Amino acid sequence: MFLFSYFDHSTFDVITMSRKLPPRIPEGGAIENTEDYDMNLYSDFIKKHRLSDYKKLVSRMLIQHVIPQNGKLLEIGPGPGWIGILVAQQRPDVQIIGLEASKDMIEVATQNTFEEHVDTQIRYVYGFVESMDDFTDDSFDIVFSNDSLHHWENPFKGFKEIQRVLKPSGELFIHDERRNLNFGEKFIVNVFGRLLAGKMAKYWKSSIDASYTPMELIEILKKIPLCNWSVHSEMLGLTIQT
Repeated sequence: MFLFSYFDHSTFDVITMSRKLPPRIPEGGAIENTEDYDMNLYSDFIKKHRLSDYKKLVSRMLIQHVIPQNGKLLEIGPGPGWIGILVAQQRPDVQIIGLEASKDMIEVATQNTFEEHVDTQIRYVYGFVESMDDFTDDSFDIVFSNDSLHHWENPFKGFKEIQRVLKPSGELFIHDERRNLNFGEKFIVNVFGRLLAGKMAKYWKSSIDASYTPMELIEILKKIPLCNWSVHSEMLGLTIQT
């Protein structure tokens, strides 16, 4: 849920690989409105406290990956839509489809696109990454996602579908939490979590518990023919990208 500056975390991976990690605790699929988890409040929290981090993530993605003029983009699990909105603001030539499993999130994200004046660039559709039958093969120039992977019911099927809809020359950028945190990272989460995330700290922790390790994802990707995506470990998170 929280982005920190990128760095090569491979040394810590070697250390944590030798430790027995607790099993994943899945968070489940779509996030819906509840009495204590309102999508509008969540969106406001992101805009107020996380937008600077999101801007860094988007800048990094646009620097590392070539998106052609008038490119067609697919965002998996856009939530309240802020990542895609920032992309659209930096690249007014592109069109973005956001695939979202929560109808409550779609409602909030759609409203945000109107308020940020990018509603002509972004369209949200209801669906799941494991079954993107509405999209034809080789449809998108880039597929990107932030903090969605740990919600996927079946990452293998999800990656297979992404591979199908992504153009042969297309780019991939997925960012998510990482379960195999080292001591220092756990200290940040457990001690500074409340300061960094406020009331959302418990959801940050549950997202980490539901996330994958780089080695787990590497093993999944090995089973997908012709898949050349790489997994990178970084502070409090990981990326999968071309």
